[in-house]
Amino acid sequence: MSELKKWATTLVVLSAASIYSTGSALAAETCPGPAIKMIIPNPAGGVGDLLGRILGDKASGELGQPVVIENRAGGTTVIGTDAVAKAKPDGCTILSLTASGVVVTVLRDKLPYNLARDFTPIMGIGSFPMVLAVPVASKLNSFAELIAAVKSKDGITYASGGTGTMAHLAAARLIKELDGSGNHIPYRGNSDAIQSLLGNHVQLFFPSTAEALPLMKAGKIRLLGVTSDARLATLPDVPTMKELGFAEFNPKLWYAFLAPANTPSSVVLRQRDAFTKAILDPSVQERLGALGFTAEIKDSAAVSALMSSEAARWGKVIKENNIKSAD
Repeated sequence: MSELKKWATTLVVLSAASIYSTGSALAAETCPGPAIKMIIPNPAGGVGDLLGRILGDKASGELGQPVVIENRAGGTTVIGTDAVAKAKPDGCTILSLTASGVVVTVLRDKLPYNLARDFTPIMGIGSFPMVLAVPVASKLNSFAELIAAVKSKDGITYASGGTGTMAHLAAARLIKELDGSGNHIPYRGNSDAIQSLLGNHVQLFFPSTAEALPLMKAGKIRLLGVTSDARLATLPDVPTMKELGFAEFNPKLWYAFLAPANTPSSVVLRQRDAFTKAILDPSVQERLGALGFTAEIKDSAAVSALMSSEAARWGKVIKENNIKSAD
């Protein structure tokens, strides 16, 4: 079975009534402005941009107006998320939420918004696995050598795109499970963290497969493990963390789209319909599937449940590692 077919079979599709409705959902009023704005609460050039632009471009035709990407980085997703929380609930503003956007609600005692109260989930999109990456110039050629380095007197130095990001928590959790030590170097986004890794200034980073694959193919980084449930066709020689003895170590960079609270249900349903059709488009499946993306379409209730479970899961890691917000 081809990677595309394997990828396609992972799709969890909403009920036919939700996705293919030709009734009130398609007739619902659209955004009254010239375009729908999708706010990415991270720096430009990241995986959120890639996913947002691909799906936004494809969904624009179905929605009858363009989907424009706007990056509002800062505060580990807080600034961009707050902007959507305060936006008019008319269908003109969408938030691209990541796992880090949930983690920050546990990491910080006070936030200007509440994810459960101030947002209406549109849908869950899916996720990219993460990979354990080291510089190509590194002396760490295997997972066994990484373990030895983590357990050494000096431990290792690892990068992240900011305190509380998935790359930070994934590395911190792994190091703790290995009963080792590590020095965390937070950067202003994954792009800066990757540059530090390429310069051999840090020994470890957990990027997504979308970020890692081009660098691996260019011979700039070495991949020691992947957090996917099974080996990827695009990374056949990279073992899963389960194969390496860590069956429960499966962090993913997942995405969901949210609207401001009180956005009309008819508008939410129409947007869900349009973005679902975008994900199911064969050209989108092929493009994202080649980067390791697994689509898992979730309805509003499932997104709410995911946010709750992820907050509990990573809240435990934050507590165990005594991680504090840098802001």
